[in-house]
Amino acid sequence: MQTDAAESEKNVSLAIGIFMAVVIVSSTVLHHLFPQVLSVPSNDGVRFSGYLQMFLLDLVPISIGAVCFYHALGKYGRYGAMMFLGGSFFFTGLAENVWVLLGRYHLISMFSSQLKDVAGTYYFTRGFFWWGEIPAVICLSWFFIAYACVHIADVLLPKLNIWVKAALGGFLALSLDLWLDPVQVHPYWQSWKWISNESIKLFSIPLSNFAGWFLVIALFAVAFEKLPRITARWGVWKGSGLFFLLLLAFKAAVLALLMVYGVFAMKYVVPPVNITLWGI
Repeated sequence: MQTDAAESEKNVSLAIGIFMAVVIVSSTVLHHLFPQVLSVPSNDGVRFSGYLQMFLLDLVPISIGAVCFYHALGKYGRYGAMMFLGGSFFFTGLAENVWVLLGRYHLISMFSSQLKDVAGTYYFTRGFFWWGEIPAVICLSWFFIAYACVHIADVLLPKLNIWVKAALGGFLALSLDLWLDPVQVHPYWQSWKWISNESIKLFSIPLSNFAGWFLVIALFAVAFEKLPRITARWGVWKGSGLFFLLLLAFKAAVLALLMVYGVFAMKYVVPPVNITLWGI
């Protein structure tokens, strides 16, 4: 049984790796060579957007991600490390692509007539490797931030309830994002551009962005904590599939919650509010 489980874990890890490679290669070709297919906005005027520059910039998060993945191999083994990495790409990649494309094609209003005035959401300006319509290093950055925060929470609170540890991990990630995003969207850098007219902003970043960071990190930590019990009950292949379905359910819940928030904020917060510090 242990031999069969080990073989299944090896095969699942290989399948995840192949799937990720196929998506990244096809998305990269589609984004750079056929931008008209998904109406990719021009990045004219954006600094460091040459192919060589973007490739060299991508190497920084790739290196950090490699260090975290190596640590995950020692802590969780190959299967656990690949599930964390693959789950991160699936979870954040799905979320970001949904938000980007809903905004790009003006589909936000289908959730509520109250959102009919939303001009868009945001889009990413640069990246050599892509995962759908977001740079692959965004998913990779989410992986190493999530992994580091979840690991720290587990070290600090090893015996506490998973929901408490997950909340701490989400809070740590949120704290990092509070200063990271304003830097990334500064006119000099412009890793992505906000085109949302959301009602409440913090440091010129929509409040829903920070709420999403907390919820997504915390819920992912809960799902990953439950993975061993899921695979023990259903087997490696079925358990792995259920893990991704659980992530999908969590993502749908977060999307619904943020849409409800958007409806109420657009209706009752008039005029829009931007909470800033020192003009940020």
